[in-house]
Amino acid sequence: MNLSAVQMRRPGLADRVSGWLSTYGIPANCLELEVTESVLMDDSDVVTGTFGQLREMGVPLAIDDFGTGYSSFAYLKRFRVDKLKIDRSFVQGLDAGDTDCEAIAEAIISMARSLRMQTLAEGVETEAQASSLDRLGCDQMQGYLLGRPMPFDDFRSFVLRHSTAGMMVN
Repeated sequence: MNLSAVQMRRPGLADRVSGWLSTYGIPANCLELEVTESVLMDDSDVVTGTFGQLREMGVPLAIDDFGTGYSSFAYLKRFRVDKLKIDRSFVQGLDAGDTDCEAIAEAIISMARSLRMQTLAEGVETEAQASSLDRLGCDQMQGYLLGRPMPFDDFRSFVLRHSTAGMMVN
C-alpha cells in the first residue's frame, strides 16, 4: 500500500493501520507500506514516531523509487526499512545495455543486502531485464512481464490458480 507524505504526517496513522489489521484479520507482516524517499526527509516527530510504531507492529516498510530523489544513507539507518524498490528508470536501461543503469541497480542491490533489506525492481517488462536483475541478485520483480493490472476478481483467481501450484505471488 502506497502512503503519501501527507498521510505519514497525520497523527494516528499507526493506530488506524492497527485497526485495519484487526478489523480484517490480516497479519501485520502481510501488509507492506511504501513511502517515497521524500517522506524520509521529513524530520517531523510524527513521521519518525509513526515509522517506529509500524515497525514495532511488524508491518514491513519499503522505500519506493529508491535512487531518484535526494537519497541519504543516514535516512536508511534512521528509519530501518525492510525493502528498497529500484525505480523503473534504472530497470528500463537494462534492455539498452546501459552500463550506468546496471551499475546503479547492482549498487542498490548490494547495499540493500548489506543492510539486511530486500530489493524489488519496478517496471520489469522484458525477459532481458528480468534476466539481468536475477543475475544481479534482485529479490523480487514487478511489471508487465509478470502481469498486467487486473480487476480484483481476476486477481483473486490468479492468486488461487498460482498458489495451488506452490508459487508465491507479489
